[in-house]
Amino acid sequence: MRSVTIKDVALHAGVSKKTVSRVINKEANVKDETRQKVQEAIDHLGFKRNPLGMALAKNRSFFIALLADNPSPGYIMNLQKGIMKGCREEQMGVFLYDCSYRSPTLVEEIESFIDNTLADGLILAPPLSDKSELLDMLDRKNISYVQIGAKDKTRGDFVDMDAVKAAYDMTSYLLHLKHRDIGFILGHPDQYTSQRCEQGYRMAFADANLKVDESLIVQGYYTYQSGVDAASVLLNRNTPPSAIFASNDEMAVGVLYTAQSRGISVPKQLSIASIDDTPIVTKVWPNITTMRHPLTSIGYRAATFLIGRLKHKHAGANSSVNISESNETFHCDLVIRESTTLFTG
Repeated sequence: MRSVTIKDVALHAGVSKKTVSRVINKEANVKDETRQKVQEAIDHLGFKRNPLGMALAKNRSFFIALLADNPSPGYIMNLQKGIMKGCREEQMGVFLYDCSYRSPTLVEEIESFIDNTLADGLILAPPLSDKSELLDMLDRKNISYVQIGAKDKTRGDFVDMDAVKAAYDMTSYLLHLKHRDIGFILGHPDQYTSQRCEQGYRMAFADANLKVDESLIVQGYYTYQSGVDAASVLLNRNTPPSAIFASNDEMAVGVLYTAQSRGISVPKQLSIASIDDTPIVTKVWPNITTMRHPLTSIGYRAATFLIGRLKHKHAGANSSVNISESNETFHCDLVIRESTTLFTG
C-alpha cells in the first residue's frame, strides 16, 4: 500500500499542493476555512509528512542544535527540556552538541559541525554565547542563532535571566535573616553571568549600608569540586562566615558536603544558599534555599524565537513580514528551604 502524499491531500481538499504545504508548515497566510478543510483531509487520509523527503526538497535538516559547555548537568537538562517542548510543537528535531569552550579550534569545530549536519539553527548556552569569534563565524555563514545569557545584548536574538536581581534578592534575604558575614562563591570567570551575580551581591550590601568583606568572596567554577574547595577556604578562616551564597547549585552542594564533613550543622551553624533550583538541591539534606532559574521557560522561548526566525528566513521573497530581533529577560523566584535560618550568634 502506497503512502499518502501531499498531492492526495490537495486533491481531497480541493486546494493546491502549495496550500497544503503552507498548512503543514503552520504559515500564517492561510484562511481559517481553508486550513480546516486541509486538516480534515489530512486526518481523513492519515497523511504523515516525510521528514527526510522534506529535508532533501528544501535543503534543510529540520533540526536545531543546542551548543553547550556547562559543568552542571541539571542546568543543561532543564534548558533542554524547554527547547524540546518548543521543537515538538513545531515538529522540529533537536540535538545536543557538547563543546569544549577552551579548545583553540572551537570555532573551526563548530563550523565543521554545521557544514556536516546542515543544522538549521543554533541555541548557544553560556559561555559559548559570550564568545565573539564564534558569533562572527555564524554571522559570516548566515546561520540563525539565539543566545542564552548573552554578554553583548546588541547582537542578535537572546533569552536571559536577570542574574543581577537574582543575586541581589538572595543576598538581601540572607541580610534579612541577620547574616552579615556572607561568603560568596563566584561563578566561572569566563562567564559574564558570574560578573552579574557578583554585581547583585555587592548592590545588596550597598543598599543595606553595609561594607563587603572582600576576603569573603572566593572564586568558583560552577562545579561541585570548586564549591568544595571554596567552602574549605571560607571555613578555614579564624572567623568563618555564618552564611555562604554560591552562584549555582552544584557549588552549593559542594559547600554542604564540606560543612557536614567538618561536623558543622546546617543551618544552625551555617546557612547555605544558591541560584538555579536544579533537582540536585532537593536530593540532599537539608534541601537548599535557592533562586529558581526558569531554565525550562528560557529554553522554550529560545526555541520559539529560533524557529520563528527560521520560518521567516526560509519563506524568503514570499514573506511580507519584517521580523525584528527577539529578546526576553526572565526573573528568578526565591525558594526558601531548610538550609537557611535566622542568625542568632
